[in-house]
Amino acid sequence: MSIILCIAILLVIGLLYFFSRKSKLLARFCSPLALCITAFLMLASCIILGLVRQDANSAPDLLGRLGFRSLKDSPWFISTTLLFLIVLGMFTLERFRTQKRKVTGFLASGIFVTVLGLFMSNITVERYLWSGLQGSPKWEVIENGTQPATKKLPFAIEVSDYRTDFYPPVIYIVESKTGKVLPIGAPQSLPIDPAQCQAYMAGEGPAQEKQIQEWKIKILEYYPQAWVFYDSGQYQAKVSKQVGNAPAAKVELSSSISGENRTTWLSCGSDIQLPAFLRLDSARLIGMEDPVPSRYVAQLKIYEIENEKGAIRTDSVWPNHPLKVDGYAIYLKSLKQTSNFWDRNVQLELVKDPWSPCVYAGLTLILLSLFESLLQALFRRKPRSKDS
Repeated sequence: MSIILCIAILLVIGLLYFFSRKSKLLARFCSPLALCITAFLMLASCIILGLVRQDANSAPDLLGRLGFRSLKDSPWFISTTLLFLIVLGMFTLERFRTQKRKVTGFLASGIFVTVLGLFMSNITVERYLWSGLQGSPKWEVIENGTQPATKKLPFAIEVSDYRTDFYPPVIYIVESKTGKVLPIGAPQSLPIDPAQCQAYMAGEGPAQEKQIQEWKIKILEYYPQAWVFYDSGQYQAKVSKQVGNAPAAKVELSSSISGENRTTWLSCGSDIQLPAFLRLDSARLIGMEDPVPSRYVAQLKIYEIENEKGAIRTDSVWPNHPLKVDGYAIYLKSLKQTSNFWDRNVQLELVKDPWSPCVYAGLTLILLSLFESLLQALFRRKPRSKDS
């Protein structure tokens, strides 16, 4: 169906350009002015598309009733794109026919192929949602759309492992009532350096320490995965990889004002483990910030059938790094924003876009034409003056 539509667009462009040789009205569609006007209309549509959240299933509002929530499927966006393609195609043919600046013709050709590929991709792209538990292979996916339907894939997907890597935690002093990091206006914190902490615990280097307000904070021990418990009136911690573990640090606090020394364990806690902090006075407390995710990685097993025999392919996916299998691009969709990295429910998005090679070909043609233009500008012979 998409091939037929593409051929129809090319035929319309060819016929209109053929008749433009005899019609002054159609000849105006080949002009730079017509190209600029249609490009402006399409650019305005793209700006609206980027600024307005696209969600046709959201609660109805003014933008939704005007069609801005589903702009890419609206008659306005489709018509402006088609008009731009027609004018750009006629402009390109005119440039090649008149032999005026071939570089401009190749550049326009690249833009035409890119926009045509994006337009056809918008119509034919297929999006599916895979949701399952770790260790459970599934062949079925759910089609994203107003009427979700189940589809069986030519391969099965199993998430064998899913983890979230975190940046090292940060220790800070906050105002107990507002939660603002102190000092106000110039907040300070102590980012934990795991390597330095491990070296100190092994007796191979100095301890990590920092002065925040009147308190000197010194890290004595650090466990990336620990279980913190309350015993004999103070916090204790032990290394633990069981479900619900959290980073913990043992710190020594020394006050430059009162000379007081305190030692305690600090932890940000988790979904099933309470945080451990220390109240310094009635207005301040010291604690550990929730870990910030740095990377999400899902280890996949792809079960394929080749020559009536089963084959298992192992690979990883993380944000913006999909895995391509049988024309499908598999993206990691579920991003854990909390510390519950042991959640076994994982979501993947599968995208099948048969027109993506057309888009890449158009972008390549654009780059080659710009490179050729650069070479011509560098090596073009300058005209000699009459005096020389």
